[in-house]
Amino acid sequence: MHLKLKPCDVQACEAMCCHDGVYLDEGEERRLRALVARTPELRERLPAQFIVDGWWNGERLGRKTATRPHDYRNPAWPAHFPRTRCVFADQAGWCELQKLAVQRQQHRWRYKPFTCWMFPLDGQDGEAVEPSADAAADPHNMPGYPGYVSVVPCGRHEPRGEPWQVTLAAELQRFGEVRGQADLASVADDGP
Repeated sequence: MHLKLKPCDVQACEAMCCHDGVYLDEGEERRLRALVARTPELRERLPAQFIVDGWWNGERLGRKTATRPHDYRNPAWPAHFPRTRCVFADQAGWCELQKLAVQRQQHRWRYKPFTCWMFPLDGQDGEAVEPSADAAADPHNMPGYPGYVSVVPCGRHEPRGEPWQVTLAAELQRFGEVRGQADLASVADDGP
């Protein structure tokens, strides 16, 4: 099967992909802390602990953005997803980091963590990795947790969608622009 996707529709899915925050790559915590420290309008929307340790089944997986409870209305909300949302998402699900970049006339993903703007793609060994067309091959599909990428609307195969390379052309282009940089977090330096 050739994977076909539909574009992200935050209003329809309520930012489903942001339900657990995002794990940060090396350098991204430092960059986000610096950005928040010098951006009062962003800082006032966040809890004091906006980056936390992430845990799964008693194992520390790394640093990630914190979450807060959220009342989702989406009737297709996966039962295995907690009803939380990344602290950088506003009430409607729009990313405050992306809104800030646009407001400052920067690239819309300048301040977003790599995993956020690449989603539902992944990066491995300097290459963009397409989402799996087979839900059984979803790397997050395990007992008690039937998937992540293949469960959210923008990562799930949609027969009436476009080939994944077309739908994710902007992500692929941006990845090509930053590929090879030793620290992808440097894509958005500590500048304004």
